[in-house]
Amino acid sequence: MKKALITGLNKYPGAELRGCVNDGLLMYKIVRDYFKFETKNTKVATDRECTKKGLLGMLNWLVTDIKAGDTVYWHYSGHGSQVVVNDLTTSSEADGMDEIICSIDIDNHWDDPIRDDDLNKIFGRLPAGAHVLVSLDCCHSGTGLRNKLQPDELRTSKDWINRFLPPPPSNLATYPALKLDDDLNWILPDRKSKDMGVMTRRSPIIGTLQQGSAILVSGCSDCQTSADAYIQGRYHGALTFYMAEVLQKHQWKVSYKDLVLEVNKKLDQEQYEQDPQLECKGELQNQLFLGGVK
Repeated sequence: MKKALITGLNKYPGAELRGCVNDGLLMYKIVRDYFKFETKNTKVATDRECTKKGLLGMLNWLVTDIKAGDTVYWHYSGHGSQVVVNDLTTSSEADGMDEIICSIDIDNHWDDPIRDDDLNKIFGRLPAGAHVLVSLDCCHSGTGLRNKLQPDELRTSKDWINRFLPPPPSNLATYPALKLDDDLNWILPDRKSKDMGVMTRRSPIIGTLQQGSAILVSGCSDCQTSADAYIQGRYHGALTFYMAEVLQKHQWKVSYKDLVLEVNKKLDQEQYEQDPQLECKGELQNQLFLGGVK
Protein backbone atom coordinates (compact mmCIF):
# COMPACT_ATOMS: atom_id res chain seq x y z
CA MET A 1 0.00 0.00 0.00
CA LYS A 2 1.06 3.57 -0.71
CA LYS A 3 -0.36 6.22 1.61
CA ALA A 4 0.18 10.00 1.48
CA LEU A 5 -0.82 13.13 3.38
CA ILE A 6 -0.22 16.42 1.54
CA THR A 7 -0.70 19.61 3.59
CA GLY A 8 -0.42 23.26 2.51
CA LEU A 9 -1.24 26.20 4.80
CA ASN A 10 -1.53 29.78 3.51
CA LYS A 11 -4.26 31.49 5.53
CA TYR A 12 -2.51 32.16 8.84
CA PRO A 13 -4.28 35.03 10.64
CA GLY A 14 -2.07 38.08 10.28
CA ALA A 15 0.79 36.13 8.68
CA GLU A 16 -0.48 34.78 5.35
CA LEU A 17 1.72 32.86 2.95
CA ARG A 18 1.14 32.52 -0.79
CA GLY A 19 2.78 29.39 -2.14
CA CYS A 20 1.87 26.60 0.28
CA VAL A 21 -1.41 25.52 -1.30
CA ASN A 22 0.32 25.56 -4.70
CA ASP A 23 2.98 23.30 -3.18
CA GLY A 24 0.34 20.90 -1.95
CA LEU A 25 -1.42 20.69 -5.31
CA LEU A 26 1.91 20.17 -7.08
CA MET A 27 3.00 17.34 -4.79
CA TYR A 28 -0.43 15.72 -4.97
CA LYS A 29 -0.26 15.64 -8.78
CA ILE A 30 3.23 14.15 -8.62
CA VAL A 31 2.42 11.35 -6.18
CA ARG A 32 -0.86 10.50 -7.91
CA ASP A 33 0.16 10.76 -11.56
CA TYR A 34 3.74 9.52 -11.46
CA PHE A 35 4.12 7.47 -8.28
CA LYS A 36 0.62 5.91 -8.58
CA PHE A 37 -0.71 6.66 -5.12
CA GLU A 38 -4.41 5.80 -5.12
CA THR A 39 -6.89 8.58 -4.38
CA LYS A 40 -8.48 6.60 -1.54
CA ASN A 41 -5.11 6.44 0.25
CA THR A 42 -4.12 10.06 -0.36
CA LYS A 43 -5.36 13.03 1.65
CA VAL A 44 -4.89 16.67 0.64
CA ALA A 45 -5.58 19.24 3.35
CA THR A 46 -5.27 23.03 3.31
CA ASP A 47 -5.79 25.96 5.62
CA ARG A 48 -8.81 25.54 7.95
CA GLU A 49 -8.54 21.74 7.81
CA CYS A 50 -5.05 22.01 9.30
CA THR A 51 -5.75 22.93 12.90
CA LYS A 52 -3.59 21.26 15.51
CA LYS A 53 -6.34 18.71 16.15
CA GLY A 54 -6.84 18.21 12.41
CA LEU A 55 -3.15 17.72 11.64
CA LEU A 56 -2.62 15.26 14.47
CA GLY A 57 -5.70 13.34 13.41
CA MET A 58 -4.53 13.12 9.80
CA LEU A 59 -1.02 12.11 10.84
CA ASN A 60 -2.47 9.33 12.99
CA TRP A 61 -4.52 8.21 9.95
CA LEU A 62 -1.34 8.22 7.86
CA VAL A 63 0.58 5.85 10.13
CA THR A 64 -2.30 3.48 10.89
CA ASP A 65 -2.47 -0.03 9.34
CA ILE A 66 0.98 0.24 7.76
CA LYS A 67 3.00 -2.92 7.21
CA ALA A 68 6.56 -3.71 6.15
CA GLY A 69 6.86 -3.01 2.42
CA ASP A 70 4.30 -0.18 2.45
CA THR A 71 5.15 3.42 1.49
CA VAL A 72 4.19 6.41 3.65
CA TYR A 73 4.67 10.05 2.60
CA TRP A 74 3.87 13.32 4.36
CA HIS A 75 4.53 16.69 2.73
CA TYR A 76 4.08 19.88 4.77
CA SER A 77 4.25 23.42 3.41
CA GLY A 78 3.55 26.20 5.88
CA HIS A 79 5.04 28.23 8.68
CA GLY A 80 7.63 26.73 11.01
CA SER A 81 9.09 28.15 14.17
CA GLN A 82 10.91 27.40 17.40
CA VAL A 83 9.69 27.46 20.98
CA VAL A 84 11.50 27.21 24.27
CA VAL A 85 12.00 23.75 25.71
CA ASN A 86 10.12 23.51 29.01
CA ASP A 87 9.60 21.03 31.83
CA LEU A 88 6.61 19.54 30.00
CA THR A 89 8.83 18.22 27.22
CA THR A 90 11.57 15.61 27.18
CA SER A 91 13.64 17.43 24.58
CA SER A 92 17.42 17.58 24.85
CA GLU A 93 17.92 20.39 22.31
CA ALA A 94 21.40 21.87 22.75
CA ASP A 95 20.15 25.41 22.13
CA GLY A 96 17.13 25.09 24.41
CA MET A 97 14.67 25.49 21.52
CA ASP A 98 12.30 22.96 19.96
CA GLU A 99 11.52 23.08 16.25
CA ILE A 100 7.79 23.11 15.52
CA ILE A 101 5.33 23.14 12.64
CA CYS A 102 2.63 25.79 12.87
CA SER A 103 -0.97 24.63 12.64
CA ILE A 104 -3.41 27.18 11.22
CA ASP A 105 -4.58 27.87 14.79
CA ILE A 106 -1.05 28.20 16.20
CA ASP A 107 -2.02 31.37 18.07
CA ASN A 108 -4.04 29.13 20.39
CA HIS A 109 -1.24 26.61 20.86
CA TRP A 110 2.08 28.37 21.40
CA ASP A 111 2.37 26.67 24.79
CA ASP A 112 1.59 23.26 23.31
CA PRO A 113 2.39 23.19 19.57
CA ILE A 114 3.29 20.25 17.36
CA ARG A 115 6.98 19.79 18.19
CA ASP A 116 9.63 17.76 16.40
CA ASP A 117 9.48 15.34 19.34
CA ASP A 118 5.77 14.80 18.67
CA LEU A 119 6.48 13.98 15.03
CA ASN A 120 9.23 11.59 16.05
CA LYS A 121 6.78 9.70 18.27
CA ILE A 122 4.13 9.52 15.53
CA PHE A 123 6.46 8.22 12.84
CA GLY A 124 8.24 6.02 15.37
CA ARG A 125 5.09 3.87 15.44
CA LEU A 126 5.72 2.67 11.88
CA PRO A 127 7.09 -0.85 11.44
CA ALA A 128 10.58 -1.70 10.24
CA GLY A 129 10.62 -2.28 6.50
CA ALA A 130 8.16 0.51 5.63
CA HIS A 131 9.39 3.22 3.24
CA VAL A 132 8.76 6.45 5.17
CA LEU A 133 9.37 9.92 3.71
CA VAL A 134 8.66 13.31 5.28
CA SER A 135 9.32 16.58 3.41
CA LEU A 136 8.98 19.81 5.40
CA ASP A 137 9.03 23.06 3.41
CA CYS A 138 9.07 25.48 6.32
CA CYS A 139 11.50 27.46 8.44
CA HIS A 140 13.65 25.62 10.98
CA SER A 141 12.69 22.32 9.34
CA GLY A 142 16.08 20.69 9.72
CA THR A 143 15.96 18.09 12.48
CA GLY A 144 12.15 18.38 12.22
CA LEU A 145 11.43 14.84 12.62
CA ARG A 146 18.14 33.51 -0.89
CA ASN A 147 14.79 34.51 -1.59
CA LYS A 148 13.70 34.66 -5.20
CA LEU A 149 12.65 37.89 -6.89
CA GLN A 150 9.97 38.44 -9.51
CA PRO A 151 11.53 38.64 -13.00
CA ASP A 152 12.20 42.05 -14.51
CA GLU A 153 11.17 43.95 -11.41
CA LEU A 154 13.01 45.84 -8.71
CA ARG A 155 13.78 44.13 -5.45
CA THR A 156 10.94 44.59 -3.01
CA SER A 157 9.90 42.86 0.18
CA LYS A 158 6.78 41.60 -1.63
CA ASP A 159 8.70 39.12 -3.80
CA TRP A 160 9.19 36.60 -1.01
CA ILE A 161 8.12 35.77 2.51
CA ASN A 162 10.05 33.72 5.01
CA ARG A 163 8.00 30.78 6.29
CA PHE A 164 8.71 31.70 9.90
CA LEU A 165 6.40 32.75 12.71
CA PRO A 166 8.14 34.18 15.79
CA PRO A 167 6.97 32.76 19.12
CA PRO A 168 5.22 35.23 21.44
CA PRO A 169 7.16 37.04 24.18
CA SER A 170 5.48 34.86 26.80
CA ASN A 171 7.26 31.85 25.33
CA LEU A 172 10.62 33.57 24.85
CA ALA A 173 10.54 34.83 28.45
CA THR A 174 11.18 31.28 29.65
CA TYR A 175 14.32 30.89 27.49
CA PRO A 176 17.28 30.25 29.85
CA ALA A 177 19.71 32.17 27.62
CA LEU A 178 17.54 35.32 27.69
CA LYS A 179 19.44 38.16 29.39
CA LEU A 180 18.71 41.69 30.54
CA ASP A 181 21.14 44.46 29.66
CA ASP A 182 21.97 47.42 31.90
CA ASP A 183 18.94 49.29 30.52
CA LEU A 184 16.67 46.32 31.26
CA ASN A 185 16.23 45.44 27.58
CA TRP A 186 15.91 41.81 26.56
CA ILE A 187 18.98 40.29 24.94
CA LEU A 188 18.58 37.10 22.90
CA PRO A 189 21.86 35.40 21.90
CA ASP A 190 22.58 35.30 18.19
CA ARG A 191 22.86 31.63 17.24
CA LYS A 192 25.62 32.64 14.84
CA SER A 193 27.63 34.49 17.48
CA LYS A 194 30.70 33.24 19.25
CA ASP A 195 28.64 32.59 22.36
CA MET A 196 26.60 30.00 20.50
CA GLY A 197 29.48 28.62 18.46
CA VAL A 198 30.63 29.59 14.98
CA MET A 199 28.11 28.53 12.34
CA THR A 200 29.72 26.94 9.30
CA ARG A 201 28.00 25.44 6.30
CA ARG A 202 27.68 21.73 6.89
CA SER A 203 26.98 18.90 4.56
CA PRO A 204 23.31 18.71 3.54
CA ILE A 205 23.50 14.91 3.86
CA ILE A 206 23.18 13.95 7.52
CA GLY A 207 23.28 10.41 8.83
CA THR A 208 21.12 9.85 11.88
CA LEU A 209 19.80 6.91 13.87
CA GLN A 210 17.39 8.95 15.99
CA GLN A 211 14.36 8.76 13.67
CA GLY A 212 14.30 5.05 12.90
CA SER A 213 13.79 4.30 9.23
CA ALA A 214 12.10 7.62 8.44
CA ILE A 215 13.66 9.82 5.76
CA LEU A 216 13.45 13.60 6.22
CA VAL A 217 13.93 16.11 3.41
CA SER A 218 13.86 19.59 4.97
CA GLY A 219 13.64 22.98 3.31
CA CYS A 220 16.54 24.30 5.37
CA SER A 221 18.63 23.61 8.45
CA ASP A 222 17.22 23.98 11.95
CA CYS A 223 18.59 27.55 12.23
CA GLN A 224 17.53 28.82 8.79
CA THR A 225 14.40 30.14 7.13
CA SER A 226 12.70 28.80 3.99
CA ALA A 227 11.44 31.03 1.19
CA ASP A 228 7.84 31.39 0.06
CA ALA A 229 8.82 32.77 -3.34
CA TYR A 230 7.61 33.90 -6.75
CA ILE A 231 9.02 31.33 -9.20
CA GLN A 232 8.23 31.13 -12.91
CA GLY A 233 4.96 32.99 -12.69
CA ARG A 234 3.49 31.72 -9.42
CA TYR A 235 4.26 31.37 -5.72
CA HIS A 236 5.84 28.21 -4.32
CA GLY A 237 8.17 27.07 -1.60
CA ALA A 238 11.70 27.02 -2.98
CA LEU A 239 12.30 23.45 -1.76
CA THR A 240 9.06 22.09 -3.20
CA PHE A 241 9.40 23.71 -6.61
CA TYR A 242 13.02 22.75 -7.21
CA MET A 243 12.52 19.28 -5.75
CA ALA A 244 9.77 18.76 -8.33
CA GLU A 245 12.01 20.16 -11.06
CA VAL A 246 14.86 17.78 -10.21
CA LEU A 247 12.46 14.81 -10.02
CA GLN A 248 11.08 15.67 -13.46
CA LYS A 249 14.59 16.08 -14.89
CA HIS A 250 15.42 12.53 -13.78
CA GLN A 251 12.09 11.15 -15.01
CA TRP A 252 11.00 10.59 -11.39
CA LYS A 253 13.89 8.20 -10.63
CA VAL A 254 16.55 9.79 -8.44
CA SER A 255 18.08 8.87 -5.10
CA TYR A 256 17.38 10.98 -2.03
CA LYS A 257 21.05 11.92 -1.79
CA ASP A 258 21.32 13.08 -5.41
CA LEU A 259 17.97 14.86 -5.15
CA VAL A 260 19.01 16.96 -2.16
CA LEU A 261 22.47 17.70 -3.57
CA GLU A 262 20.96 18.88 -6.87
CA VAL A 263 18.30 20.98 -5.14
CA ASN A 264 21.03 22.68 -3.07
CA LYS A 265 23.02 23.38 -6.22
CA LYS A 266 19.98 24.90 -7.89
CA LEU A 267 19.16 27.08 -4.90
CA ASP A 268 22.75 28.33 -4.81
CA GLN A 269 22.52 29.22 -8.49
CA GLU A 270 19.28 31.10 -7.87
CA GLN A 271 20.82 32.90 -4.86
CA TYR A 272 18.61 31.49 -2.14
CA GLU A 273 20.06 31.45 1.36
CA GLN A 274 18.69 28.14 2.60
CA ASP A 275 20.27 24.71 2.60
CA PRO A 276 17.82 21.80 2.24
CA GLN A 277 18.92 18.72 4.14
CA LEU A 278 18.55 14.97 3.91
CA GLU A 279 18.42 13.27 7.31
CA CYS A 280 18.22 9.48 7.52
CA LYS A 281 20.25 6.34 8.10
CA GLY A 282 23.24 6.07 5.79
CA GLU A 283 21.91 2.98 4.03
CA LEU A 284 18.72 4.83 3.04
CA GLN A 285 20.42 7.78 1.34
CA ASN A 286 20.73 5.99 -2.00
CA GLN A 287 17.14 4.76 -2.10
CA LEU A 288 15.05 6.15 -4.94
CA PHE A 289 12.54 8.87 -4.07
CA LEU A 290 9.37 7.04 -2.97
CA GLY A 291 10.85 3.90 -4.49
CA GLY A 292 10.98 5.36 -8.00
CA VAL A 293 8.41 4.88 -10.76
CA LYS A 294 7.72 1.62 -12.52
